[in-house]
Amino acid sequence: MKRHPLTCRALRAAAYDPNSSVLELEHSNGRVEQYLGVPPKTWQAFLMSHEQEHYFREHIAHSYLKITIEHAHHSRF
Repeated sequence: MKRHPLTCRALRAAAYDPNSSVLELEHSNGRVEQYLGVPPKTWQAFLMSHEQEHYFREHIAHSYLKITIEHAHHSRF
């Protein structure tokens, strides 16, 4: 999936696969999560939202099955 850069503080990039209805989000801390069963309308609304972090929290975060595919990168210092 090709990730699209986002302009919000907490989310760095997002990608969507319409064939499998998977939304992939890369957080600013490096954690990558996939949300399963996300309809195309929800993806489009998320992309068009002027407050993507808020839209994510209200309409995606607790509404779809989440799989963490890459954990956050923590500094050792």
